[in-house]
Amino acid sequence: MRDRTVPRSIVDLVYRGVGQVTRTIQRVRTLDSDLLETDGSYLLVVDTPGADTAALDIRYLEGQIQVVVDRPRTTDTTYRTRFLGRSTTLAADIALPDDAVVDPETATARLDSLGTVKIELPKETAADEDRPQGEEIPIDD
Repeated sequence: MRDRTVPRSIVDLVYRGVGQVTRTIQRVRTLDSDLLETDGSYLLVVDTPGADTAALDIRYLEGQIQVVVDRPRTTDTTYRTRFLGRSTTLAADIALPDDAVVDPETATARLDSLGTVKIELPKETAADEDRPQGEEIPIDD
């Protein structure tokens, strides 16, 4: 074994270990987000680095918004991989306030060029809540 081979293998081992730790931290740490409110809706702003619309999965689940980003790994064969520090999957579960009554079917999401997704959830209005349920049955005179 040559003298230069031993240090190179140690460096490679350290790179792999640091890469594993970095990926694990990214999987555990939630995506950064802000929750804003107006009289008519909530706006959830989530940083989704490296995402495009195909990589995003956004769902409303029982009072919270779930955002999952599946990013592809770069596969450039002209380079040798030394350090894999990026997690390919990032996720967040963002809870809405306990008193939030929203209409998830009318929610919209927009992804901007910087990788920020804005999710707007309209609030259900008092008119929606006061409206009688079911089909009205006419009364004969």
